[in-house]
Amino acid sequence: MLCEKIIGRIEDSEFIGKPVDFVEIDWHETYNKILRKTSKSGRDVAIRLGDDILKTGMKPGDVLGVDSDGTVLAVEVPATDVLVVTVEESSAFNFAKVGYEIGNCHAPLFAGEADNQFVTIFNEPMEHLLSHLHHVKVERKMQKLNFAKQISTIVGHGHSHGEYHHHE
Repeated sequence: MLCEKIIGRIEDSEFIGKPVDFVEIDWHETYNKILRKTSKSGRDVAIRLGDDILKTGMKPGDVLGVDSDGTVLAVEVPATDVLVVTVEESSAFNFAKVGYEIGNCHAPLFAGEADNQFVTIFNEPMEHLLSHLHHVKVERKMQKLNFAKQISTIVGHGHSHGEYHHHE
């Protein structure tokens, strides 16, 4: 099935009560315009989205299409390896330092479950960097990203630091 735009959200009234088949889109693919996937039930899914996806990204629950049998094809972003970063001594400096270091590595940033927490994608250099900051605790976990708490994205950028990068 060819999907060329996001047609709604799984919770929209027109999709409620219909069978749903999820298409797993890894976190680093959520801003890709072109993908080829197999849904959980085995459907071949070709995704070819417009340029607007480069700004909005695909989110869990986005509806990519409805198959001829009435099955709704929806995005699911599986759990991934993350770093939960807790600022143990709340200060503007400590929060700014954590945000700066994660942003400087061009990694996505999400608010955590508590007001003093952030979540970013795991990689060893990032874990090492953040674990050496004062008043900061870093814990590696496998979990789903909460896109409702997304602070920054990883949309393409035009320069390089020789560190962590994500390319479309």
